[in-house]
Amino acid sequence: MGVQVRAGGPDDVEAVLHVKNASWRSAYRGLVPQDVLDGLAVTSRAVQAWRELIGSGERHLVVGEDGGRITGFSVYGPAEDAGIGGGEVYAIYVLAEHWSTGLGLALMTRSVDHLRELGHDRAGLWVLEGNTRARRFYERFGFAPTGRVEDVPGLPAGIPELHYGMTLGPLPG
Repeated sequence: MGVQVRAGGPDDVEAVLHVKNASWRSAYRGLVPQDVLDGLAVTSRAVQAWRELIGSGERHLVVGEDGGRITGFSVYGPAEDAGIGGGEVYAIYVLAEHWSTGLGLALMTRSVDHLRELGHDRAGLWVLEGNTRARRFYERFGFAPTGRVEDVPGLPAGIPELHYGMTLGPLPG
């Protein structure tokens, strides 16, 4: 694999948002209303908000680069829902042309390992119910449905997402 995985920072945010939007258009076609996908844009407001989020130190960014171009990323940190606890992978996206290349696995491995290093004993994430490709990926990695279901915040009602979780054992070695 020619892709390199590294820690990301606020300077990577604009490229990360382009990857997020392109990934949504590929992965969520037919799952999210087309007008929502067509309206995705990288705005200065979004860039600033993400830079502040990543610069806060609580949210961590890992990026995958191919020839110096960001082609995938993961954002993770403490679970946003205090009732769940542990760590959470808030987002993991890879450009469609890099699906099934090992980039997603490398990003997830780095994210989960760092959550473990940060002292979390479990990790969770949310996935669109209809995103069977992502669900298979998460299940192969070791995540399992927890039974929690919610509509995706910020999207039209009726788009459910499922919560997945896994126990984090000690770091290898």
